[in-house]
Amino acid sequence: MLNPQLDRRGELIHLLTTEGLPKRHVQRLLDDARGYARSADTAPTLSVPVSPTSFSATSDAIAAPCPVFLSLADDREAYAACATRLSLLPVVLDAQAVDPHAGDPLAQTVAGLQPGVLVLRHAASGAAHCAAAHAAPGLRILNAGDGSHADPLPALALVQAMLNARQDLTNLAVTLVGDVRHCGVARSVIHAMTTLGVPEVRVVAPRTLLPEGLPQLGVRECGSLYEGLLDADVIIVLPLKVEQISGALLPSAREYAHGYGLTPAALAAAKPDALLLPVGALTPGVEVDGDVAASLPPVQAQLADLEQHLRLAALSLLAGDAP
Repeated sequence: MLNPQLDRRGELIHLLTTEGLPKRHVQRLLDDARGYARSADTAPTLSVPVSPTSFSATSDAIAAPCPVFLSLADDREAYAACATRLSLLPVVLDAQAVDPHAGDPLAQTVAGLQPGVLVLRHAASGAAHCAAAHAAPGLRILNAGDGSHADPLPALALVQAMLNARQDLTNLAVTLVGDVRHCGVARSVIHAMTTLGVPEVRVVAPRTLLPEGLPQLGVRECGSLYEGLLDADVIIVLPLKVEQISGALLPSAREYAHGYGLTPAALAAAKPDALLLPVGALTPGVEVDGDVAASLPPVQAQLADLEQHLRLAALSLLAGDAP
């Protein structure tokens, strides 16, 4: 069975997930992102001419440059800035076109879009694969997060941060702390790390917040926070969306913080130079205590920059293949 991200020659036509993504494509995205990072200081400041009118599947075709269709509200300006820098045309899709509660408009939308790149964020797991299966010829899909399934670019930003700090991934112990089950970034970074040769990947969380099949992914489940953090080189802390988790999965945020919240005392079990990488916004007093939270803004800013460079790399790669 062919990988839906690749054509018959093995070249990348969609970026849907890091799962099954060949190592050479992962490395190319990281290498291209590093190139954009090196040129960032000398790049001119660009305006962002986002199309002021929504674009639906039945709209008239837009002439060159290659359009980048934006179906997301969060990060829309960031993707639009990347498209503009690459001389692509950012176009905002009608929100109804990919509304997960409006029947099955996603398949209809992607079947009617002209060649270009669709940046898709969707609440339903597997939506990006659905879009790729129904995409009109020449339309490339860039998954910006589909439910709890996958979110490849922020995951690759975490990997890039590890490479910047450690250079070699093949001797690291990396621990993920938090809600792996509902976090697409967590799944994506696990696949990326194992593809790139990280020898030890651990997870620490209440059993109800862990997915099935961790051993098959090459991941070790730890029974306690201390066990998970012991001599860890990198710690990835995941957000806990308390309002989205029922009482059956998580009795209380306070109980979670008591068993799995990161404090300076807990982090002392890791290596002295351990790298702490947050995924998204964290809540002081839940995933991390106040002292740890106060140390995170510089790291979060670095990760945001890395992700922006990866957006440039992914858009450039996919748009270059679009007619």
